[in-house]
Amino acid sequence: MASVEAQAHIIVSLATSTPRISLSAEPRHPVLLLTVRARRTAACPLTLCTAGSVLDNGHHARHDGVFLGAFLPLISTSDPKRKIQLHFSGWPNYGSQPNASNNLLERDYLRFETVPGKGEGELSVTHEISLEKLFSHSDLKLENVEVGEKFTVRMSPKKLKSSWGWWSWGSLEGELKGKKFAKWDHPDSHGDIGNLMPGEKMPDVEGMKREGWVFSEPSDDLKVEVAEAEEVVLEFSD
Repeated sequence: MASVEAQAHIIVSLATSTPRISLSAEPRHPVLLLTVRARRTAACPLTLCTAGSVLDNGHHARHDGVFLGAFLPLISTSDPKRKIQLHFSGWPNYGSQPNASNNLLERDYLRFETVPGKGEGELSVTHEISLEKLFSHSDLKLENVEVGEKFTVRMSPKKLKSSWGWWSWGSLEGELKGKKFAKWDHPDSHGDIGNLMPGEKMPDVEGMKREGWVFSEPSDDLKVEVAEAEEVVLEFSD
């Protein structure tokens, strides 16, 4: 049998159906569609938290992956110093949530997706970006972009996975349906929980499992890589 690391492997790729962007489009109308596809290299599906990653296009209570840096700044093919930054430069202050549910699935600022097993399809997530969103955090502004100018788009290597790191074998509509997602990693062979906070009480893992709780596999065991493909190039038109 292949190692856990080999089995817990996801390949992501980036594409666009809108390679030409009109500089005269309505500011809030989507002009750029970036689609990230994720596929498995082994038969078993897996489910992961996607919050803040390239697989997070919003639909929850916080900012999406684009805002949080899922994509590197767009770079002009004619002058690498000309860049369009998509993400917010700092880190938003969401405040503390002491009453947040222990079940991660019930936290309205998190998102979970299933990547089907090899041969069973793929996960596809599309980011819709308007001119307003495209330039809202960029020093290079809309009026300074030239007609015919081209820019390359790349995913950030640091945002291929969510900083939450939560993942588990199985699908949301299959083995994990009706389950509750615990915030802790599954104990290792020594019974230790890698993400247990200092002073935090050790959970009753076996008891929680009997009650339908699922623990995350170790974040480092999940490998996400970018497929070898041609880079995405965008061209601005009038």
